[in-house]
Amino acid sequence: MSKKKKKPAAATPAKLNDKNYLISGRARSLPIYKCQVNQGWQESGMAEVLVMRKHANEHITVGIYLVDTFCTGVKSTFYLFNISEQELEERMAKAPFPQEQCSYELAHNIIYGGLAYAQEYGIAPDPDFRITQMILEEDTEDIELIELEFGKDGKPFLAINPAGDPRADYYIRQLEKNAGPGNFHIIDGRILDELDEMEEEDDYYAHPEEWEKVDWEEFIDEMEPEDLDDFPEATALMYEKLLLAPARTNQIATTKTQVEEIKISFDAMPLPYSEEELEEASSIAFKLVSDTLADSEKQELLERVKQAIERWPENRTFYSHLIAAYSSVSDEENVEKASNELYEKFPNYIFARIRRAEQLLQKGETDQVPAVFDNNYTLKALYPDRDTFHISEFIHFKRVLCHYFYQKGELDRAFTHYKLLTGIDLPETVRLDYELISNVEMALVDEIEPLLLEAKESEEKKQELIAKLVS
Repeated sequence: MSKKKKKPAAATPAKLNDKNYLISGRARSLPIYKCQVNQGWQESGMAEVLVMRKHANEHITVGIYLVDTFCTGVKSTFYLFNISEQELEERMAKAPFPQEQCSYELAHNIIYGGLAYAQEYGIAPDPDFRITQMILEEDTEDIELIELEFGKDGKPFLAINPAGDPRADYYIRQLEKNAGPGNFHIIDGRILDELDEMEEEDDYYAHPEEWEKVDWEEFIDEMEPEDLDDFPEATALMYEKLLLAPARTNQIATTKTQVEEIKISFDAMPLPYSEEELEEASSIAFKLVSDTLADSEKQELLERVKQAIERWPENRTFYSHLIAAYSSVSDEENVEKASNELYEKFPNYIFARIRRAEQLLQKGETDQVPAVFDNNYTLKALYPDRDTFHISEFIHFKRVLCHYFYQKGELDRAFTHYKLLTGIDLPETVRLDYELISNVEMALVDEIEPLLLEAKESEEKKQELIAKLVS
């Protein structure tokens, strides 16, 4: 089979409200708290620079920049938004290299000096720098210029980790193109044969929508029905091409935001709340999706949400956060109570409706779900006065509809929502229901297994099936 090149994973957006806050430039108005860089960065050619700003609530936003001063500039960057000093100290204690405090001017010159040096050779920074640069001051002549040395022995020096680097080939191409042979040094520590073998294995059955007749023939000949669940992309495409009614196929093709006559926003939606409320809600949302919180930290976060509700009782966002906070500590009784309170207090709120529908589905009261949404299956029909919806509203609404139709046994209708959920880039604050996705995929396998068996036993049936798949 011709090898399918895996499409690069779409960059996952940063935490949604945090990203909006940073891109707006508001972080630049916060005072610099302190800056740090690892010891020995000049000798090693690798500087881990931290720039910290303090919020009015005493929390810290940190920009972290891994700068390769020998060649590639801003190699990696990310941020921590609105975290407590205690959390910052705990994270710093785990830093792999000793850090020392430095002036902001030195931090700025390391970052922007490395960036400029890399750009001389056509090497672009980590794409996330477009966000984290908004934690830095603007790069103007107002910043003191510090003479620093970049490169090694007068040339770019590229060192590739033995474990590999996803941008390694890009770096090499740019150096060959812009520096020219003999004008740069390189140490490539990758174990090429082993990595190539792993990549080929991972990519072998990727992107079935691009397969040709010979690819499908090999897939059918080699695939055992019991292994179909390891190849959800191929199974889904087979279901769509072979079993889905044409009318439903057309619905999939048109289940885009244009059909619902709405616009989807990845930025924070305008809300009638104070800046302090929005900042606190954003900070809590960031914590709620963290996979690293200790049990004590989850309890502290729960108390923090309760305090926010006491302070801002009309802010419905905190009631949604309360449900998630109770869920994180496995307090199902209070999850139920908080869900009921949310729906009673804000019955027209989309997330209150979604949560109520989830409750009904969990209880097996499936037939009551449509009434929660006034028997509407599109956001535009549910909220005719709105033209724009947040991505989280759109995704969670589609998710609960997928669950509803799956539970009703209407796999074809569940599949239309499954296709959308698995084919859209999600921000980190929106998580898929992987149990639901797995259930739908197993149901698809059950539908496709008999067709695969039939095709494996009959050349005529196989060719008929392939003709439909490549049409």
